[in-house]
Amino acid sequence: MNEYLGRVKLFLIVAFFVLAAGAFAYDRYWVGPGRECEANHNWWDPKLRVCGRVVWVPDLTHRPGPSNAQKPWNLPIQKVR
Repeated sequence: MNEYLGRVKLFLIVAFFVLAAGAFAYDRYWVGPGRECEANHNWWDPKLRVCGRVVWVPDLTHRPGPSNAQKPWNLPIQKVR
């Protein structure tokens, strides 16, 4: 009976460490890049897992932009409640 409890205890300890390592790896390699991309005020595409830069269309086309508009990355950030 004691050998059985020892094996169960060992199995549960190993399972705990494997699941903890899996949770760490998921956060580091799957969630982390998106969080880092959004922290730099870029666009994160979770489907393609690509971090995209914000592009101001008048900068891309070399046309004059609206006179009353600000670039999106210069606008103040508003917190949502």
